[in-house]
Amino acid sequence: MKYIAMAIATALVLTGCGSEKSAPQNEKSAASFAVPLMCEQTKVLSGFPSKVSGAQAILTDWEPFPGTDLAAAYEAGGIACSYGIQVAEIGATILWAPDQKNVFAERSKEWIASGQKKIDLPNINEEAAYVLTEGVAGQGEFHVWKINLLIKGIWIQVGATFLGSIEEAIPLVQATIDSILTSDEAKTYLVTGCYVATLGSDRYEMNLTQQNNSRVSGRINLTPAEKDSAQGTFLGTYENGQLHGIYTFSSEGVTSDRELYFKRVNDGFVPGYGPVQVIDNKFEKLARPLQLKWDQKVTYRPATDCAA
Repeated sequence: MKYIAMAIATALVLTGCGSEKSAPQNEKSAASFAVPLMCEQTKVLSGFPSKVSGAQAILTDWEPFPGTDLAAAYEAGGIACSYGIQVAEIGATILWAPDQKNVFAERSKEWIASGQKKIDLPNINEEAAYVLTEGVAGQGEFHVWKINLLIKGIWIQVGATFLGSIEEAIPLVQATIDSILTSDEAKTYLVTGCYVATLGSDRYEMNLTQQNNSRVSGRINLTPAEKDSAQGTFLGTYENGQLHGIYTFSSEGVTSDRELYFKRVNDGFVPGYGPVQVIDNKFEKLARPLQLKWDQKVTYRPATDCAA
């Protein structure tokens, strides 16, 4: 759940539409695939053209605006990654999201309304694809701003500032497809389990009970020795080694929400902290831009005794 923090990403927030194909034959079940969870470990950069040499992953803090593709992707358990040359404002932003609740078909209505066209991507066996272009191919300046496609049960969106033709876009599209994880690969990114941190007589429990692609949920119980305890639910995302979400908790009979960040360290987590702004007296939100520091003194380590 994060915001584009660079100008190229603003240019990539355009939207578009495409032609349906029959489902690929001999394809594994959609449940056999998952979205990548580490932007720096995808194969996207291998699909960049030589004219964008020196491109790299640009870790970005996103905070999706409701009703956008970005928000829909994160709600489905997806992830967004930016790549490029930041100082030159040249690059690409890629979304991967599982096609839960037919999110691809639902978003396609918006894409069509905004001018995207159906397309059959050359050499790609997608189920459906949509494209947003500017200009007329072969007649002066022509740009491919965005491509949306559905393949292996995953919605992929490729937005770029440097694509001059559909053919030029295909290596990048293929690299995004090659970045999709198999179910076995996805297991290496599972963070579900019981984690406990202690500091003196204080005890903190984080029990992550469910993970669906990037979406993670569970419970957090905080029991400081000399302060009020708190118990509640956590709902958020896990990507790029960070757990980020909203903790809805009850303390002394009052229910509140608190934004939380945790960083993966070895097989555990350390909490993040920074300046906080309180909204409506009950939502503790970290101030933007984020100024996170990590509390190495409080490490949540794997355990087996989290409260039920």
